[in-house]
Amino acid sequence: APRGAVGITPPTEHKSPFRPEVQGLRALAVLMVVTYHIWFGRVSGGVDVFLLISAFLLTLSFIRKVEEGRALSLGRYWLRQFKRLLPPVAVVLIGTLAAAALFVPQSRWIEILSQSWSSLLYFQNWVLAADSVDYYAVDHSTASPLQHFWSLSIQGQVFILWPLLFAASAFLARLTRISFRRVVLVVFGLLFAASLTFSVLETYGNQAHAYFDTRTRLWEFALGTLLALALPYLTLPRSLRVMMGWLGLAIMFSVGFLLDVQGQFPGYVALWPLAAASLVIAAGQTGSRFGADRLLSWKPLMRLG
Repeated sequence: APRGAVGITPPTEHKSPFRPEVQGLRALAVLMVVTYHIWFGRVSGGVDVFLLISAFLLTLSFIRKVEEGRALSLGRYWLRQFKRLLPPVAVVLIGTLAAAALFVPQSRWIEILSQSWSSLLYFQNWVLAADSVDYYAVDHSTASPLQHFWSLSIQGQVFILWPLLFAASAFLARLTRISFRRVVLVVFGLLFAASLTFSVLETYGNQAHAYFDTRTRLWEFALGTLLALALPYLTLPRSLRVMMGWLGLAIMFSVGFLLDVQGQFPGYVALWPLAAASLVIAAGQTGSRFGADRLLSWKPLMRLG
């Protein structure tokens, strides 16, 4: 491992890798998606927050492994990750197929069965993009009952790509004797810049396709990785972190009402909810009775997360 490579030694990490406030934030992101869809008919930005959190937690795990000199064990990681994900996916798919057989016209069964395979194999987003599905359509009578698997498909693809990028970064760090964190910063910084630029351009040119395109979302994951890299170097007074936590939550909840999410996502507008979530994560555990982390560390919310 490139522990002794040339570069800056990062400040000491938090005592425990578990971050209860991040689990609570993840739960709020999911609740935002459900609430905004069902009662307000809007897109909330909650999915984008969820994607950032996924990459943030994944990055902390892989950086810790490399800097402690442990093997990345990619095969074991992928096996564990998909063993965790596939059982609930299978339950949803079987339940959806059963409901389709009971309530959906027979003429649509082949289509739904085909989308079940794309959901199970994590490329549902590409199927929806190829079909030019309008995620914002007012009439959902012909929408796929598995349309919501688009975001899980992108996550599944990133769960394969990100470990490969970390493995490549560790190899480059050993080869060049440059700090592992610096290599990761360059690799994911370039990915962030390229994906965000592509996201802005494709959203402007073809938003229906851009919404489901993995390439337009990679920068959101990359931002989570960059945040994980920066966090050990942030030393802020507690009063400021208390303010950051509540400000971040307020901004996050405001997305669906203040921004034209329907017309501009996922281009640069997605920076709004992600910046808000980053404020909350950077605030961390304040230890204050007035901190947002007191709410986010509430056990039922953490369990839901």
